[in-house]
Amino acid sequence: VNNPQVRLYMMDRTDTGSNISSGAGTKAVTFNTAFYAEPSVVILAQNAAQNIQTTITSKSATGFSVTFTNASGAAQDITFDYVANGQGRAI
Repeated sequence: VNNPQVRLYMMDRTDTGSNISSGAGTKAVTFNTAFYAEPSVVILAQNAAQNIQTTITSKSATGFSVTFTNASGAAQDITFDYVANGQGRAI
């Protein structure tokens, strides 16, 4: 046998969360099931005033952290939803 190959196909997967309160600081979110690799994350703020900035940090296969700040840089308590799209799951 010469040059054996293994191909691994992973299904796309979505993890969601809704009506999460960020608190007036950084909110850590853990996915229900870890992804195989770091997914894409979209944050949907529900009650944000104008000029609110969303910052995602520490994004990984297991979760992410999010902070909402106003124009002055002060952290804000925002209710949000998220959608994470990635592949597979950690075993």
